[in-house]
This record gives sequence, C-alpha cells and structure tokens, in this order.
Amino acid sequence: MASRPIDIRQLAALLLLPLALSGCTATSSSPPVPVPPPAAPPPAAPVPHGGDWRDWPLTAGTWRYVPGTPVSTARYGDPQASQFVVQCDATKRQVTIMRAGTSTQIEIIASSRSARFPAGHILDRGAAMSAVVLSANDGFLDVMAFSRGRIAVRSPGLPDLAIPAWAEPARAIEDCRK
Repeated sequence: MASRPIDIRQLAALLLLPLALSGCTATSSSPPVPVPPPAAPPPAAPVPHGGDWRDWPLTAGTWRYVPGTPVSTARYGDPQASQFVVQCDATKRQVTIMRAGTSTQIEIIASSRSARFPAGHILDRGAAMSAVVLSANDGFLDVMAFSRGRIAVRSPGLPDLAIPAWAEPARAIEDCRK
C-alpha cells in the first residue's frame, strides 16, 4: 500500500497542537478579567406582511373616539400607545392621519382604493408619529372610512398595520365637515 504525502496544513496543525494545549493551563493565580457582554444586535427591520392585505392578522388594539371642540380624535391601539390616529381640527377643517413611528411615507390601502402620502413627523402624546394632513373634504377620507372590514397601513421601515374599519374614524372625519 502506498503512503500518501502529508499536507503542509495538516503538519502545521500537528506541530501547533502541543503549543495550543499548553495555553490551556493557568500560569497565574489572578482572577480572570470579566468580559463585557456582547452588544445587543440592532433591531431587525420590520418584515412586511406577504399575501393579500385582507388576510393579515389585525394589529392589536381597539378604536376609541374622543370627542372635542374643536379637536376630536379616533385612536387605534392600546390606551397608552396609539398605533393609528385620525384627528379632526374643525377650526382648520383639516384631518390629520398619524401612525406610530417615523417614516417618509404613509400608504393606506382600503377595499376600493389605496393612496400614498408623503409624511411629516410630529409628536402625539410624547410619541413620534408619521403624519399627513388632508382637507376635511378630501374624497380619500370617505374611501378609508367606508372600507369593507379593514384598512392596511404601510410605511417604509415600519411594521405593517391591519386596522378594523369601525365607526370611530368616520365620526372624527364627520366632525370636520359640520
């Protein structure tokens, strides 16, 4: 049987093995230096929902209508953190649509139509929100208010939202049209 030649990498590994093993024994009696924990990885970018938006699970929360003069509001989410807001300023006859987080755009998908709006940034109850301001007579507000079942909200860099189409946002919109 013929012997095969030893690869140089195998030979180097065999020669360095005793040296590597000798480093495993402690040579001093000082305690080991604590190693700081690794830094937390950056948060992952939100994964957009796939498939038909009408099949997405609803975003956790509920609608709350808060009447007011001159400002009334419909808020979706939990009581401490709104995910989506429809706010009427009756004095200005403007409706502000807000979503949690900051992004450059808000896309709203309703059962009959969708629209993309450039978004500004505002603080709402101390939370950073992306916002778009529409005239109270903008026809898309009706499209959104009368969507069948739900609306979807998408913004670059933020999680997608699937929000039930209940009466609260329509009430806030109507407050601006009186």
